[in-house]
Amino acid sequence: MTVKPITTPLGHSLPPHTPHAITTHLPGWDTALRLRDGDPELGKQLKSMYPRFSPLSLVKDLCTKILTHLSTTSPSSAPGISPSTHGCLPFTTPDAFPLSAAHCISHHRPAEHRYSESDASALQFRVVDFFDVPLIPNNASVPADAAALTEKVRLYLVIYPLKKSKGVMGVWTNPGVGISTRLAEVLLPLVPLPVEGSSSPETSSQFKVLEWTATGSDFVSGSGSGILTEKDIPKPTYLPESPAHQALRERIVALCQRLPVNPAIASRLTPNDIFLYTTGMAAVFRLQEALFKSGRRGPVVALGAVFHSTFHLFEEVEPTEGEEGEEEVEGFKHFGECEDSDKVMDQLEEYARGLREKGRGVGYLFVEFPSNPLLVSVDLGRLRKIADEYDFPVVVDDTVGSFCNIDVLPVADVVVTSLTKTFSGYADVMAGSILLSPSSRYHPLLSSTLNTSHHNTLSPPDAAHLLSNSSSYLARSQAHNLNAQMLASLLHTYSTTHQSPRVISRVLYPSFSPSASSPQTAYYLHHMRSGTAPAPSGPPYDEMEGNDSFTPGFGCLLSIDFPSKRVAKAFYDHLHVHQGPHLGAHLTIALPFNDLLWGAEESVRKYHAGYGAVPEQVRVSVGLEEWEELREVFEEALGWAEEEAVKEAAAEEEGKEGKEGEE
Repeated sequence: MTVKPITTPLGHSLPPHTPHAITTHLPGWDTALRLRDGDPELGKQLKSMYPRFSPLSLVKDLCTKILTHLSTTSPSSAPGISPSTHGCLPFTTPDAFPLSAAHCISHHRPAEHRYSESDASALQFRVVDFFDVPLIPNNASVPADAAALTEKVRLYLVIYPLKKSKGVMGVWTNPGVGISTRLAEVLLPLVPLPVEGSSSPETSSQFKVLEWTATGSDFVSGSGSGILTEKDIPKPTYLPESPAHQALRERIVALCQRLPVNPAIASRLTPNDIFLYTTGMAAVFRLQEALFKSGRRGPVVALGAVFHSTFHLFEEVEPTEGEEGEEEVEGFKHFGECEDSDKVMDQLEEYARGLREKGRGVGYLFVEFPSNPLLVSVDLGRLRKIADEYDFPVVVDDTVGSFCNIDVLPVADVVVTSLTKTFSGYADVMAGSILLSPSSRYHPLLSSTLNTSHHNTLSPPDAAHLLSNSSSYLARSQAHNLNAQMLASLLHTYSTTHQSPRVISRVLYPSFSPSASSPQTAYYLHHMRSGTAPAPSGPPYDEMEGNDSFTPGFGCLLSIDFPSKRVAKAFYDHLHVHQGPHLGAHLTIALPFNDLLWGAEESVRKYHAGYGAVPEQVRVSVGLEEWEELREVFEEALGWAEEEAVKEAAAEEEGKEGKEGEE
């Protein structure tokens, strides 16, 4: 069988391409690093990209159209604003304004990108309304009461100078609360533009720019004027919920109650315990906000590798001050090395004990199970005991394991999930969820806080599309599990049989524990759903493709460590799969994850490499292709890696001989 090259052009999404695609193909290791380093020429070639990185596609089109409208029809209220000089970040929540103002002047921004307090006035804030918005298409099959889904939508626009974009873009990237491409698609036709040959605008009863204006300086202390707060901003409309929202919550509950580890706990879960968001990061961000609002004080503690945007979010948690005379406590504590779970649990317990002796405590703890990209599974059982002893909530991100495979409700107080990944599965919609464990001692307080603070921002078109995609979640996950396990086994066997020279240092996958002293597979298996009990039947399981035949497994994600960057690069550059960010899609995607996200600065690279996130690693999200096709593709790439390893070994041997000759 001849390996077929990938024909997707650089900068385009995985096929089939849609305006809502969330992937981009970046062939070759060096191309990924060009993205990391902000190569403007590469940026021009990107036709698709992960939407949280920056507004692209339909969101960018909507922003351009609104900026054009402002510059031509409201020049007095938008002096100097135009699409050629300014960018725009659109949100449905008013807290985008104070968040943006605080973000751009924060000491966490690099000096070259940070706004001064006086520069913050360059951020301009505008509010626009859209009327009679058809949030459900006319041809959609919806209940009679869905007329309520044609409503007013209010957007909050953060307008910034393009030359200062790096100082503000993080407020779009890390919290993940910006609008989606599907909402932009609905709003785009409603923005009027000047009539051709005239400066007069088209008349429109469906779009209005509010007279209210502000700048970043208005939300910054010490700016010389009264400080505005969220209460001073025009009130939000948020977005209406559709029948798809409730159906999604019910589906998530049904999946969590499907062959659970602890039926008594799972049976108490209800749709009221599920909160939906625009992205997985929005779920993490809003949960942290709710925890702080509920009175949790103290450092955020993270175990092991966590998603880079999550890590950056935690880095910006400010230290907490104690009572008078008490020392300040850090805002974020990271225990990176977690392969030896007993060791890290000992360290965590000692840390929590030390805080208690100072009259302080952990704010909350966050852990991925298993982690991305290192696939480490910690001992959640012991973690639960420590958390109970020292009174802090445990938040588990189960995105990689996925709740069809694992049940962490018995040990987690809160479960967060990026529904963008395997749950959706087709890389064309984004969403996230918070799930409150009914057995948690914090459930009453968090439920009350979230029910007060949560407002729907997941658009009805996105909810409907996610509901449709997720109907095949079990069937797809079965294929992901099987393909990934077979690929991990192939690579693991190769690593043990090709050691002179070594081609693969190790394969990271939950079914392989790194050593007998670190029984990570056992920790994972302890939370794996039953694969032998009969599948449930009847509604809603009858609607789930693959329900009768699904067997839990270890997920779609694996990583490969190579002995050197050159060997890793030889493998990657000859690996004929799609390459770029994302996991859980229908097609296989590879990425030099650590080099892309942590490799730009030496100190950052060394820190993350210190716990295993080495730059010589390739992350692979295994897709739904036929196994034989995948096997051929990876075996060919391994041949190139072996050839490079042989060259390196020969060069090293030659260097040794040369040194001996000199002596």
